[in-house]
Amino acid sequence: MASSPSITYDVFLSFRGTDTRRGILSHLVKAFNQKQIETYVDYMLREGTEISHSLLTAIEQSQISLIIFSQDYASSRWCLDELVTIMKCRKQNGQIAIPVFYEVDPSWVRHQKGSYQDAFANHEKTSSQDKVQIWRQALNQAANLSGLHSSNFGNDAEFIEEIVKRVLQRLNQAYQCDPKEFVGIHEPIAELESVLCRESKAVLVVGLWGMGGIGKTTLASNIFNRLQYEFQGVCFLENVRERVQRYGMTHLKKELLSKLLEEKDVVPFIMPDGITNFAKRRLSRKAILLVLDDVNDPDQLEDLCGRGFEWFGPTTRIIVTTRDKHVLLVKQVDHIHEVKPLNDDESLKLFNLNAFKQNYDIERDQDHAELAMKLVTYANGIPLALKVLGSSLYGRSKEEWESQLSKLEKIPHVKIQNILRVSYNDLDRHDQNIFLYIACFFETDNAEQIKCLLDSCGYSTAIGLRNLHDKALISIAPKSMAMHDLIRDMGREVVREESPSNPGNRSRLWDPVDIYEVLKYNRGTETVESITFDMKNIDMYLSLHPRAFARMYKLKFLRISCSWTRHGECLLRVPQGIESLSDELRLLEWNACPLKSLPSSFCAENLVKLMMMDSGLEKL
Repeated sequence: MASSPSITYDVFLSFRGTDTRRGILSHLVKAFNQKQIETYVDYMLREGTEISHSLLTAIEQSQISLIIFSQDYASSRWCLDELVTIMKCRKQNGQIAIPVFYEVDPSWVRHQKGSYQDAFANHEKTSSQDKVQIWRQALNQAANLSGLHSSNFGNDAEFIEEIVKRVLQRLNQAYQCDPKEFVGIHEPIAELESVLCRESKAVLVVGLWGMGGIGKTTLASNIFNRLQYEFQGVCFLENVRERVQRYGMTHLKKELLSKLLEEKDVVPFIMPDGITNFAKRRLSRKAILLVLDDVNDPDQLEDLCGRGFEWFGPTTRIIVTTRDKHVLLVKQVDHIHEVKPLNDDESLKLFNLNAFKQNYDIERDQDHAELAMKLVTYANGIPLALKVLGSSLYGRSKEEWESQLSKLEKIPHVKIQNILRVSYNDLDRHDQNIFLYIACFFETDNAEQIKCLLDSCGYSTAIGLRNLHDKALISIAPKSMAMHDLIRDMGREVVREESPSNPGNRSRLWDPVDIYEVLKYNRGTETVESITFDMKNIDMYLSLHPRAFARMYKLKFLRISCSWTRHGECLLRVPQGIESLSDELRLLEWNACPLKSLPSSFCAENLVKLMMMDSGLEKL
């Protein structure tokens, strides 16, 4: 196929003015304008002369040519020349051509019968045989395309409505999003379309659930774009959470009703506790497609759809995207789809599309291949992270790629963090603390152990873990629990911000370098509640001061994993013993602990778990 010219118009209208201008044409143009379809219409009288260069250009620069075959269409040489150009553009440039048969039999057009036969009898008297044959061939080709016939509709209003619907569908297909938006979502789209298209005796509601940045909105918008032209009313309400906070629920309700009822002033339809019965009746009669994006409270669904989605009829389909599964469970939606991370191949493709702005064969680029894989591993299947990181490195040198990777090991990317932190900010203080303990200490522990230990600190851990799971901050299996690396890093950044320059003033310590400095220089404070110290990457001796833990009297969880030199010497030493440990300790794990006994002042009443593998302990 030849390269297509740039598109200026959505639709080029080919018509015979004498029998359509004051009828179907005027109504069709008005309908296109109402749907914001950019249409080229030549209202000039077109008799006798050859079509102008500007008209040829208009045809070539249109996405669709809509050919209105009427009784008198073939009598115009101008119309026939237009048709020849349209069919040429269809063949060479892939232009879409849609025939519309208005009060004329398609067989008349296809085989030049009836009024078309009469028109060609005249053309054969005034035009060359070659020209006539070209026109006949064009008519035959156009009439064989999939089109619309007015005799299949009860009236012109229904006919025009179907024409507009068909044109919108074809335009939507033609103006599909950039390929990078489609990486990894073909299967979910197919699954969800099958759910949304099944018959239902009531409104059908589908929930898209997953962590921030996982692609819920992208998936919802693609489905919306594909299906919207099959419905009489459509509305995509973006960022419900944020907009409710900024503008209030009434503002969103007005926007929703205005779009669905196609009314500018919807204030008369809004009641303090909902909408008027007449508004409900109007909505229930329409086939509606509604997307409510980023909902974080079940009340938002009730405010925008009524209790039990009662405002709408059985032909309505609603898609809800949320980070909180509980929202969907409370409202008993029909189907919940968990949006999952991309696989490795999809992740690399999406990263490359953003880092190089094309389908790039990274394997041939040794300078960037290894770095790209490390960055893709860091993003761990999250589309947002892959897009942000890829775009940030577009046009950068290998040295800058290496620098970015090094930076990410120290400081998470701020744009990614801001998206992920929304879910953390939605938690209450109780659940925030549980989340931070998991991110900074219990990352590898199972749910039962976490419950046991945090319950001993006064937390209601079972409901807390469930809330974290529903908000897609953790995943829980029968014998395991997991947190995505980027979410873990977000939690750790929250703690790091408690005291950016002094780790000893943070509530939780996990970074071995930070812990080494805190213990070596005795900088711990009463703020510290947990320490998990893995020395395998610290190739230095550390001698603990006897009062290393003295000021950390709120310390609840302590886990130390020692490391050895090549000669079998432990890198962690306690030459003068430990004077004190926090009486708040619930967990004490210290493998290869050199102590022969715990401090005599230590009160173990709160201790839940003690593990001292390969230690020198002789007595407690």
